[in-house]
Amino acid sequence: MTAVLAGTTNHQSELLTGTISALLALSRLFIGGGEELSRTLAELGKSCQCLGRDLPGLLEIRESLENHVQAQPLEFQQMCFEFNRLFVGPASPPAPPYESIYLSPDRLVMQEQTLAVRQSYQAENLMSVCQGSAPDDFIAAELEFAAYLLSRLREESSAGNSSKASKYRHLFNTFMEEHPRRWLPEFAAIVRENTQHPVFLPVMQVLLSTIQLSF
Repeated sequence: MTAVLAGTTNHQSELLTGTISALLALSRLFIGGGEELSRTLAELGKSCQCLGRDLPGLLEIRESLENHVQAQPLEFQQMCFEFNRLFVGPASPPAPPYESIYLSPDRLVMQEQTLAVRQSYQAENLMSVCQGSAPDDFIAAELEFAAYLLSRLREESSAGNSSKASKYRHLFNTFMEEHPRRWLPEFAAIVRENTQHPVFLPVMQVLLSTIQLSF
């Protein structure tokens, strides 16, 4: 899907805002971990409403997420355990959330992909809030940076700064093509194949739908 922003129509502004909201909600879900799922799943569900006009399937996903948010404490405990099993450990997780695992020849962390992502952040005078505790190509950091680029695009478009808006449109689309869109489809497929709790299926649907949006 492509949205061309020159100025910004109400619809285009809503699409931008919805995409930013979904990217940030997904980022916070992975930063928050299993213990925060009651909060982060609710936030993700709300973001689906903003994108419902362009991605109607997300409205059904919102209902699914809301049902999981209302789960009993025992089920939340099961979701927490499953989050850790899939993405964290203590055993080797089936779906480690780091780009270099999927794109480096030896499928290891902290490879050239990690450095390339860090350079993208540094070009905007940013650094990952996870730096020192997680590699720069951690899924949450990449999604938050994508949301930042869209926020700048929205800001410059609203101000009528077409050249700066074009810059951030290009940066966003380039970053997504070179990083999230290259590895997150495989990541999502592994999650779908390995999850033992249904909540992570709609989460992956939101992830895949959101990262395919272009501006």
